[in-house]
Amino acid sequence: MDYLPPSVQKTLEGRIDPQSQHLVEAYSQHFLIALTLLAFVISYITASVLLGLEAFTAGFVLLLLATVPPWPYLNRYPIKFLPVRKLHST
Repeated sequence: MDYLPPSVQKTLEGRIDPQSQHLVEAYSQHFLIALTLLAFVISYITASVLLGLEAFTAGFVLLLLATVPPWPYLNRYPIKFLPVRKLHST
């Protein structure tokens, strides 16, 4: 990835802070459970498995768009690292 410009590298790296990562993981699990139930109900009511799969796929793509790119809301609690100390050579 060293051949890409620095701005593209930073965008593709996708760093998010651990606290936001934990929240995204929990919300994603709940969203997937609700999405599965909704797709099942849609399939059952319409008697079409294809329509249920389409509903699930649309919701899954929406979830990916909301969580995979490093959006600013995923970096609300950045980690402050200590500066690098130089060792004295003797």
